[in-house]
Amino acid sequence: MYRIAVDIGGTKTIVGVIDAHMTVVDQQTFPTITESPEAEFDQILEHAQALLQKYQQIEQQTLNIAMPGPCDYHQGIFLNPPNLQAYKNFDAGAYITTRSEFKPAFVNDTDAAIRAEKRALPETTSSFVYLTISTGVGMALVYNGEVLAGSDGNMGEIGHTMIKSNSDYQCPVCQQYGCVENEISGLAISRKASTILEREVSTQEAIKLYLNNDNDEITAMMEEIMQMTAQLCTNIYNIFNVYTIVLGGGVTQSPLPYEECITTYAQAHILNTNKPINVEVSKLEANVLTGLYDVT
Repeated sequence: MYRIAVDIGGTKTIVGVIDAHMTVVDQQTFPTITESPEAEFDQILEHAQALLQKYQQIEQQTLNIAMPGPCDYHQGIFLNPPNLQAYKNFDAGAYITTRSEFKPAFVNDTDAAIRAEKRALPETTSSFVYLTISTGVGMALVYNGEVLAGSDGNMGEIGHTMIKSNSDYQCPVCQQYGCVENEISGLAISRKASTILEREVSTQEAIKLYLNNDNDEITAMMEEIMQMTAQLCTNIYNIFNVYTIVLGGGVTQSPLPYEECITTYAQAHILNTNKPINVEVSKLEANVLTGLYDVT
């Protein structure tokens, strides 16, 4: 049986068809309409209806949706998503059910991703953390084989915890200086590089400049970001008592040496040395989308 799944990201949205083997059968991608949740969900419903007509094997009313938090995932209400501020308090559940026959189910995007990663890892890895670094930064936890989502599905909002005490950039959402998302995310890399070069610089260009060692200031900036990422992962190892961290998100798919940097730093500073630590970049191409298959 096929199911329709939707991954709403800060940059792009994917509407796809997933089978029971967590394989993407078909998908449509469009830029996330950040300024209008109504237009965004109209587009989602249009794609979902088209896929419903295309595949007879699809469960007719199933529509599993991954949304960036924090949200009320029971009802499908966006509460205060940092990179989708125009969606604040938007009731996606009500919007869908009043305009279609779909019965939507909602989950945090990182919780969807870790469901897929759990299937991909050896059965002996019963506890691990998934850390995504993309437009934003998020985290999910599997403990003794179970996804721990928190009291209302919003556990893992690590992007708005502190990582740099002397930062001069104030987050427009949480109002803190030096929160994780504004120091190590893709948007942070782009913002910092643009400030240094006094022109607009994409995340991809900044990473390329660093890898080619083309600019000393860019190099220093990126090395600080890599160290802060390693410090964050060391905090995760110490707090959650896991030995494996899987890295996901667009930034970690770049050639940046995340695995080496994090491993070297954590081995020098982690307190619990009972087992060797493991850092790996996700090899799954669409972990959020495929992880949505068994959401209910």
